[in-house]
Amino acid sequence: MKVCLLTHAYPRFPNDTTAPFVEMTAETLQRNGIDVTVLTPDTPQFARTAADHGVTLKTYRYFFPRNLQRLGYSNTLVNDCELKKYVYLLSPFMFLSGIFHLFWLHRKQHFDLLHAFWLLPNGFIGAVISKLCKVPLMVALRGSDIFIAKQNLVFRFMACWTLKNATMVTSVTPAFFADLEAFGVPAGKMRLIPNGSHPRLFPEPSNAQRVALRQHLSVPEGDQVVFALGRVVLKKGFDILIQALPLVHEKVQKFTLIIGGDGTDLQRLKTLATELGLSASIRFPGRLPRSEVPKYFHLCDIFTLPAVFDPKGNVDGCPNVILEAMACSKPVVASNISGIPVVVKDGETGVLVAEKNASELAAALITLLTDQRKREQLGRAGQQRILNELTWEKVSEQIKDVYLSCVNSNI
Repeated sequence: MKVCLLTHAYPRFPNDTTAPFVEMTAETLQRNGIDVTVLTPDTPQFARTAADHGVTLKTYRYFFPRNLQRLGYSNTLVNDCELKKYVYLLSPFMFLSGIFHLFWLHRKQHFDLLHAFWLLPNGFIGAVISKLCKVPLMVALRGSDIFIAKQNLVFRFMACWTLKNATMVTSVTPAFFADLEAFGVPAGKMRLIPNGSHPRLFPEPSNAQRVALRQHLSVPEGDQVVFALGRVVLKKGFDILIQALPLVHEKVQKFTLIIGGDGTDLQRLKTLATELGLSASIRFPGRLPRSEVPKYFHLCDIFTLPAVFDPKGNVDGCPNVILEAMACSKPVVASNISGIPVVVKDGETGVLVAEKNASELAAALITLLTDQRKREQLGRAGQQRILNELTWEKVSEQIKDVYLSCVNSNI
């Protein structure tokens, strides 16, 4: 089976942390017998000429000069809350160029199926070619695409038309099914497919590497480590995490919080930490190269992601960093929203807390920081759940099943 995977985010250079889940999906499907071609818009930072593991990688230009190609790759939203102004100028060019290049590529490759990550722009691009060329289309929702579809009447119309013409729609969380129903999608077209991970993707560092990392981050000897990772935007809830720290300090003195990642909310978080007198307890190492991420996971005692619905209503679908922490046998403390409960079982593989509740978050962190046996129990159970249900290989089998349903349907 020949599949074209449409995306506007893909690792652009070695160690890039942009959308590794798209790359893992493509590579795992390729290993499992699917002939995968990835089509993604060009960007000034794109330095790859080929994908790995047999995947074919194609990019397309949509604006000149090249440095004005600013869409996708987490550049579309301001703090993930509102569309940047240039989106309205550039998006018509991306849509038109994407449609043209996909049509040309399909004429050459004769794909059996189109697989679009995100409803807009890729779902719409795929839907146009699906309609013109009578090829099945699977649209995979991630989270921000539902938010963007609600931003104006034009995007809402495009989203509705895309969903109407999609053969199947998948989501990383059942929480989005209500949105799909509101867009008129029948239940028979919806499928739940979570993200994946695997322990082999996160090798344990040597003791010397652990010591070197602790020294690099100036983590005091004897301190436990709480780790959070993600783009530093409002919907990650990192401000709630910082607000919880004074409560944690009342019960546990020797711990350090590491917040990895970069984004538009970083300076505000640093200011908040200073105002609360927490600068000595928090480290902000910035954007982490992909090769360094396993070291941070294995360094920590607890991983946390107190995700929230941001003021505009945007929310993550199912953050991959949670599955990555579970793959590293780390207990997870996270918010009980969106797709997080799909992968984190409260009291079994981690602890789920109410969103935007600093006191409940603090209580969960205190419980695990003071109970090593509980931490290890939750961590082992989380890793076992990954191995039993959520490896990329198992996820790819679910995707292949949907592919077959799409191909065998009457479009």
